[in-house]
This record gives sequence, C-alpha cells and structure tokens, in this order.
Amino acid sequence: MSSAPKSVVVTMWASAVVTVAALLAVAALRWTHDGSPPGTGPSPTTTSAAQGQLYCNTGPCKVLATQRIEGDQIELLTDKNGGNGRIRVGRDNAHSIFEVTIGQYSARLTPQSLSCAPGRTAVCLVSGEAGDTVTGELFVRGPEAWERAQSAYVATAGLMNLHDVDGNGVAELVTAQSRCGSGATLCEAYFIEVWSTETEQMGCTATVNRLDRLPGYPSALAPAKSALRKC
Repeated sequence: MSSAPKSVVVTMWASAVVTVAALLAVAALRWTHDGSPPGTGPSPTTTSAAQGQLYCNTGPCKVLATQRIEGDQIELLTDKNGGNGRIRVGRDNAHSIFEVTIGQYSARLTPQSLSCAPGRTAVCLVSGEAGDTVTGELFVRGPEAWERAQSAYVATAGLMNLHDVDGNGVAELVTAQSRCGSGATLCEAYFIEVWSTETEQMGCTATVNRLDRLPGYPSALAPAKSALRKC
C-alpha cells in the first residue's frame, strides 16, 4: 500500500492538534478559577499561620468577626467594603480557608454576619443583606475537617438564623420567606422554611399575615418541628 502524500499527513496532524487544544480549552472552562468542578463551592485551602497576609479581592483581608466553637477558632475576614470575604477555621497553626461566595449575590458582610451553634455537630452561618433579602451559606464541622454545606440560601423576608428545630443536637438553618416576593411594598403572607445541614428541605410553617407572628420573631426564628409541613 502506498503511503499518503506528505501534505496530507501534515494536514491530519495539524487537525488533530487543533482538536485536542479545543477539547482542553472546553475542559478548562468547565472548572472554576479555584479548581473546583461546576456546581460546587470553592474548595478550602489548608495553610499555616505563618504564611502571611490573606487577600480579599484586590486588598488585604481584615478580621470582621470571630467566634470560638468546639475548640476551633472561626474568623470571618473581608475586604474594606464587605463585599468579598473568607472564612478561616482551625486551631493551633493549621487552618482551612474558604472563600465566602454570597458576595456574588450583592450581600454585604458586617460584624453580625457570623453566627455559630455548638452541638453534636458544630455549625456556622455566614449571612449578608442585599435589600430586603438575606443570603447565607453554612459551614459544618465534619469528622475530619470543616466543610461547606451548600453555596447559598436565601431568606426573602430578611431573617435567617440557626436553631435546633428537631432537637437532635445539630442546628438547622431557619429562614423567613415572603410569598409576595422580595421587595414587595405590602405583604400579608409570611412563612418559615427550614433546611438541614445535609441541604435537605425539612419543611415549612403555615402562612401568617404578619412578619411578627412568625415564632421567635424578631430575635431568633424558632419553629417547632411539629409545625412543619411540606413546602
């Protein structure tokens, strides 16, 4: 069998190189800037306390809030505008650092943005306001290290907190919702939606016509498990 002309061979090799390059480019676009696959939050990085200054956005991070829970120190760090932040968790000289993702929803971080609940499993909530809406994300103490529970949760009625609804020693995320939608000037339909740390929707309460009729309002929403029904 005669061999292919040299020009044909060169063309075939060039085509193969272009195809491989295109496939690699597509694969790269399907991964986020920090190396995590699509649909997941940024992966934590492990650092030593001696590694120096952390940066949030384009400037150095500042410590906005600190809590100590289950022997770990939890620090919320942010840029000067409160729009970009990180969570640093750990003890001694070893820390895991998570990027705070709720800034992409225009949520602003304040000293009240960090709250933690001890228990059989420790849980921390980072939340921020954007107009009438509160957006938050959960961090859970796993068997080996802290983990992010889910990228973002939303409370359209502007209230969100941790509370052990089912009494199992692990706090759930409790959110106030408006059936009128975010930004409604007049609403007479509010309810509570509860999420577990396994990102499962545990249920919702019956609708009430005033926000202050939600159980636990305004200090901390605290519905009973028996009050929950399918959302």
